[in-house]
Amino acid sequence: MSAENDFEKRTYNYLRLAMIAVLILLAVAILRERSKAKDCWQGSISAYYYTPVHAVFIGALVTVGACMIVLKGATTLKDVLLNLGGLLAPVVAFVPTPNAGSCSSAEIVSRRAAVDIANNMFAYFVVGGVALLGALLIGLTAKGKSRWGREQAVGFVASVVLWLAGIVWLKADPGSFNRNAHYTAAALLFAAIIGIVFMSALGKRHEPVAGARERRNFARAYGVIAASMLVCLVIGLIARSSGILWIETALLGLFLLYWVLRTAEQWRADTEVAPEGEAEELKAE
Repeated sequence: MSAENDFEKRTYNYLRLAMIAVLILLAVAILRERSKAKDCWQGSISAYYYTPVHAVFIGALVTVGACMIVLKGATTLKDVLLNLGGLLAPVVAFVPTPNAGSCSSAEIVSRRAAVDIANNMFAYFVVGGVALLGALLIGLTAKGKSRWGREQAVGFVASVVLWLAGIVWLKADPGSFNRNAHYTAAALLFAAIIGIVFMSALGKRHEPVAGARERRNFARAYGVIAASMLVCLVIGLIARSSGILWIETALLGLFLLYWVLRTAEQWRADTEVAPEGEAEELKAE
C-alpha cells in the first residue's frame, strides 16, 4: 500500500469515527437532559431542539451531513445517496419540529422559529447553490475515470431539484415550509440512509474484509440493519406522532450500529490479508 493510499484510507476511517462520536454525543446529551427533566421524555428526538440539548442537536446533524458529503461511496449510486443524505441533514437541524414539547429541565427555548428558519435556510441555500455550481464545473471538466456517468448526472439533477424545490417552497408558502420541511427532510434522509445500508449489504462498499466468510457475515449484518430501518421508517410514516421518539431512537441507533460495523470492517481490511483459499473464493465471486 502506498503512503498516499494509506493516508486516504486513514482519513476515511477517521471520518467514520467522527460520525460515530457525534451520534454518541447527541445520545449522551439527550440522556443527561432526560435525567435532569421531570421524569419524562420529549415526544421526539427533534423536540430536544427546544431543550438544553439545542446546540448539540444542531451541531450533530450539521456534522453528520458534512461527513456524509465528504465520504466517497464505493459506487456512483451510493455516492449520490451519501450526498443527498448529507444535504438533507442540516435542513432537519435548521427547521425545527413545530411541536416544542413540554418536558425540559429548563425553560423551553421559545425563539421566533420563522425568523431563525428564514435566516438560516437563506444562508444554506446560498452555500448549496455555490456547492452545486462547483460540482457542475468539476463534472464538466473531469477526464478519464473521473468523468460523470449517467448516475452522477441524475444525482446532480436530483440535488438541483431539491435545492430549487426548497427555495420555491420557502418563498411561496413559508408557513407550510416551517411546519413540514423538518418531517419531509427527515423522511428523505432516512430513506437515503436505508439505501446506503442496503447497498453495503449487496457488497457495494470500499475494500471489505479479505476473508470471504467474514465478508458475507458483514453483508448479512448490513442487510438486517437495512431491513430493520425500513420497518421503522414505515411504522413511523404510519404512526406519525405516536411513538415517534422510539422510532427515531431505533433508526439512529441502527445508523450508529451500521457505522460502527462499517468502520470495524474497513479497519480490518486495511490490516489483514486473506488466506490463500479465501482469496481465491473472493475472486470467484
